[in-house]
Amino acid sequence: MDLYLSLSAYGGVPTREALTVFWDAGIRHIELAIGPKPDDDAARAIQDFGQQGMVYRAHHAFVWSDRGSQGQSSQRYSAHRPFNLAQPQDWKYFQRLTDWLANNGITAYSVHGGHFPTLTERAKAYATFLENVHYLHQLCQERGIVLGVETMYPTLPIAGKEYLLDNASEVAQFCQDMPQIKLVVDLAHLNIWHHCSDSSKLQWLKLLPERLLEIHISVYDGRHDIHSRITQKTWWVSHVAQFPTSVPFVLESRLNRLPVSVVQQEYSSIADLISVASQK
Repeated sequence: MDLYLSLSAYGGVPTREALTVFWDAGIRHIELAIGPKPDDDAARAIQDFGQQGMVYRAHHAFVWSDRGSQGQSSQRYSAHRPFNLAQPQDWKYFQRLTDWLANNGITAYSVHGGHFPTLTERAKAYATFLENVHYLHQLCQERGIVLGVETMYPTLPIAGKEYLLDNASEVAQFCQDMPQIKLVVDLAHLNIWHHCSDSSKLQWLKLLPERLLEIHISVYDGRHDIHSRITQKTWWVSHVAQFPTSVPFVLESRLNRLPVSVVQQEYSSIADLISVASQK
């Protein structure tokens, strides 16, 4: 059972510094993500460690160097670009992004469903999202990349926005509307689905393995997206024996600025925890 460590777990430093910590901790499976400081060395660092044996997946607005934007400001092409798939997109950007993934041998990419302002038409945002994810899937498929979309979570009333795929019925509708696209189950997000029992949340892990791209793990407090470290009290830990054995996990717990020894210990302890599923 593969366990990837998300670069979001070690944010606030350059990509090369974060990858160096992971490498020194003996970690070879990494998910590229938002978090590291964008700089012109990010893509080179990813390539350098890839040549040494690191294996990558990529998630949403990860940090890379968009050289297709040369001629604009340095910050513009070296930084990650946030995007919202519930709105119209710049598809030339996604063509360059998926080309970069393919050129670097990265064959799994996952995205968020998008968000829309509270009190606006959810159905319209969902329809735009379906159009966008369909086109993104085509770009990925042409380049040998498997696309997945992540389960999201309800926001607080003061947030001013709502996420798509933040409830079981809409996720089920998406699976019906887009059977060709895989699902990313985020167990921390599901913890904020307050109107679902634990057993109903875990049903999403019982989809056929070919419908699941990966499983994201960390801890939320039931209200906010805080990415805390996993403990024996984390809601899904007692159910780990039910987890699928062929689907990769992605650890997203915050480990910012912690020394190599602590990162290594945390990764190893979580790897041991989820290995219970492979022993069933």
